[in-house]
Amino acid sequence: MVLTGMCKTTIYSLLFTLFLALQPAIGAAVPQTNVDITKPTRERVKSDKKDTKSTSSDKKNDKKNEEAKPVEKKDEKTADKKDNVKTAPVKVETAGAAKTDTATKPAPPKPKARPALDPGKVQLDGIDVSKHQGYINWNEIKEIPKIKFVYIKATEGTDLVDSRYRENILNARKNGIKVGSYHFLSTSSAVTSQFQNFIRTAKREDQDLIPVIDVEKIKPWNSQQLRDSLKVFADLLEDYYGCKPMIYTSEKFFTTNLGRAFADYPLFIAKYSSTPPSIGYKWIIWQFADNGVFKSAVKANNGLVDMSRFNKDCNINDILYKPGKHTPRKSSVKDAVDHKEKPTTVNMTEEKPKEAPKPSKKQQEESKRKAEKEKKAKERNKKIAEDEAKKKAEADKKAKEKAEQLKKEKERQQAREAAAKKEAEEKAKRKAAAQKAREEKAKQNASKGSSKKTASLLSNQSSKLTQSQRNDSIRKANLKGRKTNKSSADND
Repeated sequence: MVLTGMCKTTIYSLLFTLFLALQPAIGAAVPQTNVDITKPTRERVKSDKKDTKSTSSDKKNDKKNEEAKPVEKKDEKTADKKDNVKTAPVKVETAGAAKTDTATKPAPPKPKARPALDPGKVQLDGIDVSKHQGYINWNEIKEIPKIKFVYIKATEGTDLVDSRYRENILNARKNGIKVGSYHFLSTSSAVTSQFQNFIRTAKREDQDLIPVIDVEKIKPWNSQQLRDSLKVFADLLEDYYGCKPMIYTSEKFFTTNLGRAFADYPLFIAKYSSTPPSIGYKWIIWQFADNGVFKSAVKANNGLVDMSRFNKDCNINDILYKPGKHTPRKSSVKDAVDHKEKPTTVNMTEEKPKEAPKPSKKQQEESKRKAEKEKKAKERNKKIAEDEAKKKAEADKKAKEKAEQLKKEKERQQAREAAAKKEAEEKAKRKAAAQKAREEKAKQNASKGSSKKTASLLSNQSSKLTQSQRNDSIRKANLKGRKTNKSSADND
């Protein structure tokens, strides 16, 4: 494409200006003042017109170039003046090329580090921690009477679990500190998956405070997509835990991206300043500093911890977790998105499962054979089960009959034993009575024998005595109650 006269003039002028700008560097001894670049430029343009076929438009452009001569001189003087002063290199713009800047931009100044704050010298109600604080001596934290609560990072995104979460929440509760858990919202995954990650980690029975959603990022979402996704996540948490979650974010982020859509939620606003947040809605907690120093209790992050305080109209009762007898229901994403500013499409919804391809004829026949085989196996197993049940019933019946028979036999045995015992007792009684009778008879016989013996002794003695002596002995015998045969005595 043939360049117009005006374009050529402009290009040559700029090239010459660039040469003058670079002259000090290459040591060229070309005068830098009172340079008239219009003459050689015009000569070049005229030579170009002789070599090429000009058109009526080229002639018009030549006239325009002549009219624009004063402007070009003004630019040249400005460029020369800049060269003499030795300022930053000139930016050159050519046809079809982008602007180039050889000047190095100075690095922005680093923000001054804020001095660390002593927790004992500020109004303090609570802190929040994560793995970045490393090992924490909770026994020492509980000795700080100002700290009424602690929020501990549990999860982030769909699969990240804070490596210090279980250690922190168990040790903090063991030391009697009120604890809660928070999730860092990711903008690169579905919030339904993030919800599952959080409830797997933050068990309801371990919570003293309502859960918190940490919202700090938005890209690649826009504000509306962020509100939709956050509303889904918040509704799922409310359904599962039985209470509205608290939203944590900065003052600017809330006013820019969330606003009235989340004005009825408990709010945890970060603003590192001496003045409290001003968002137009009531907030409960203000994170006023991220540089509270707990050197003896916190081993990592230079001992620095985020510090927060309650709104003057709020206290610990506003964030206590009171689940009661709440039972989560099976919520859907569609039911969760219910705020007024609905977009045409919901950003983070679960993907629908892909429809399975239709089976081929061979697959259908194979599935049919498999179904018949399974049916026969099922019937066979059913018959086997029935036979086993029948056998078991018969065995149970026989066992029952045998048990009854054994019971009757045992009862008969007991009856026989009782009768034999009774008979033995009666036999023993009879034997004892007979023994007693024999003893009495023997006693009687013994007494009779002694009396007879006595009588015989007396009779023997009486034969040797006189008649008077015999009479005395008879009298004595009579006195003793013993009968003496008078006739035998007379005979004696």
